[in-house]
Amino acid sequence: MTTSTAAPVVAIDLGGTKALAGVVDADGTVRSRVWLPSRDLKDHPSELLDRLAEGADAAAANADLPFESIQAIGLCVPGPLDRSRSVVAKAPNLGWLNLPVRAELERRLPGKHVYLENDVRAAALGEHRLGAGRDYASMLAVFIGSGVGGGMVVDGELYHGAHGGAGEIGHMVVAAGGPRCGCGRAGCLETVAARDAVARYVIEDVARGHETLLTDILNGDLRAFTSRDLAIAVSSADAVAIRAARRSARYTGLAIGGVVNLIDPAQYMTPATADDLAKAVDELHFSTRAPKYEVLAAIVRVALADLGRIEAELRAQQADQP
Repeated sequence: MTTSTAAPVVAIDLGGTKALAGVVDADGTVRSRVWLPSRDLKDHPSELLDRLAEGADAAAANADLPFESIQAIGLCVPGPLDRSRSVVAKAPNLGWLNLPVRAELERRLPGKHVYLENDVRAAALGEHRLGAGRDYASMLAVFIGSGVGGGMVVDGELYHGAHGGAGEIGHMVVAAGGPRCGCGRAGCLETVAARDAVARYVIEDVARGHETLLTDILNGDLRAFTSRDLAIAVSSADAVAIRAARRSARYTGLAIGGVVNLIDPAQYMTPATADDLAKAVDELHFSTRAPKYEVLAAIVRVALADLGRIEAELRAQQADQP
């Protein structure tokens, strides 16, 4: 189905802690933002969907628009989708399992079409349409946080794979016999590159007697750091933070290098919360350049993502789901 993109849409980015809703124009201009808590409604899907519907209405009101003028709703969700049924198959942080989200939200918002996308895939699409990847027909985007996720754009279209799971780079095994992953395997990229892994590297370094600014920044709770805290420490030439970030980037580079050699994208991209954190990403770029494939790796452009989360609206604007 194809619809006009002239009218504004409501975009909702749903996570395990909060949701952000806003009205977005067809050119990507964000006209309003509404913050909605979600953690308190874990394992209560009906109540959370009620809140999201109310948030969509509030976003329109904050943009001084009647809700009738909103064309569609785009929702990013943190979990795999059964795209043919618009069902969220599993979202552990929300306590959702096989939840028919599209039908439930459309019931709450009569007359509005709702379009779903996995949050990381949508972020990749957002970067392709409006961010660092907008001049490239194909790209691989990798996002690192509490987990590691990815999205691929091929010939200008988001690639989902046969079962909607394309881009799960976080579950590529890069350290055989490594730490146990939540998926049940050992040595997945998430276990050696995501936030908990970086915290583990910092804690191990401190236990060996090394000092770090992160101890002061976090009042001694080294597991509580955010990407911003890490960026501050890296920008201050903190050796412990740099070693931890480089170790994460090295594993990420190994995984990206394998994918680059497999699909040959025009660009691969990873986000940074501050320019100084890009120093650590240099290691990632180096790690993709195995001598056998040096020519290929050298011509694939590496970039840092330059968008925040503006991606949900692209699902509503594109409106290309069955």
